[in-house]
Amino acid sequence: MMPGGRLTTSPFFFFFFYLLNAVYCQDLSGPVFIQEPPNNVDFSNSTGTEIICQARGSPFPSISWTKSDGTPIGTIPGLRQVLENGNLILPPFRATDYKQEVHAQTYRCQSENELGKIISRDVHVRAVVSQDYELDVFKTNILLNNDALVGCVVPSHVGDMLEVQGWVDSEGVELGAGLGRTQFDGKYVVLPSGELQIRNVTAEDGFKTYKCRTKHRLTGETKLSATAGRLVITEPVGGSAPKFPSETDLSRLTHKEGNPLRLTCPAQASPLPSFRWYKFQEGTTIKKPVKLDDRVKQVGGTLIILEAQVEDSGKYLCMVNNSVGGESVETVLTVTAPLSAEVEPKQQVVDYGRSATFKCNYKGNPIKQVYWLKDGVNIGHSDKVLRIDSVKKEDKGMYQLV
Repeated sequence: MMPGGRLTTSPFFFFFFYLLNAVYCQDLSGPVFIQEPPNNVDFSNSTGTEIICQARGSPFPSISWTKSDGTPIGTIPGLRQVLENGNLILPPFRATDYKQEVHAQTYRCQSENELGKIISRDVHVRAVVSQDYELDVFKTNILLNNDALVGCVVPSHVGDMLEVQGWVDSEGVELGAGLGRTQFDGKYVVLPSGELQIRNVTAEDGFKTYKCRTKHRLTGETKLSATAGRLVITEPVGGSAPKFPSETDLSRLTHKEGNPLRLTCPAQASPLPSFRWYKFQEGTTIKKPVKLDDRVKQVGGTLIILEAQVEDSGKYLCMVNNSVGGESVETVLTVTAPLSAEVEPKQQVVDYGRSATFKCNYKGNPIKQVYWLKDGVNIGHSDKVLRIDSVKKEDKGMYQLV
């Protein structure tokens, strides 16, 4: 997010010019985005897309597009078109016409008039070429009476384009309530990750098979997995301490604010173990039990957080115990929040030689870098406050915080 302000200089030693300049400035305004392009634009080659960039100002500002390194771009017939109104068109195209420098590119929109220039955030464009794909569900090994986690295996080239809509068993029964309508007290729970959690597995569960159903978020296509998974159930002989299905160390997860998420603790044991979740206080080894409420649920060993908040970020510990032994796993969670920023004041008219100050308030998570631009050029300043001690004519222009 890149808000900005305008700075106009006026020579105090020429009083008549200052008055004219101050009056004239009332009718002038630097470019301001009315609609700034989004950070990420994914589209299907069968549909194409239009990226809107609109700005206002007086005089009316021009709009142009560049690559992220500032190289100007123009129209490429059939692949890319820059409209007179400033919008960028990427039309539908055949798979054979895919060009990485066009369809997997980072663009910027810039707007300029005589008072200065502003640039948009980076616009990461990705065209998804329609390809055939298959989904798979494999067998899951599970101890009797434990909870099983069954996953939907999605090909990597469409992985982030698909979301699991639900599951169906070999008898045609829809399992779980589906994303957004999950019930937490039934035998089958569809987790926010799309996995199917089967509670308290019995011998009868081994006679069924399970398929997942996905939906493509760009094309809307729904598909049932080509293979069906089944549970391979082992009846324990004697007692066994909690054990994870694979070597488990610290795992890291990143999720968007407002979305549901899950933290798994897929240990198996006999007798059936108990699961307790803790969260470490930031920067310490002190841990406190996770408080369960309407937003935070625990289903077996799985912790489900509905409508994740930035405050949920941190390191979590799952402790698993039964009468034979114990085990634990740690997970570091980062909840990301959209960046926003606002510069004050929006406009300043300053006497030559006097000082000018811009202040910026920003928020979001995580914030990795902060810097200021003048007319689209990085001026090497990274504080919240930008102060110009003695304004000169060359300081006139548009300032933005990135």
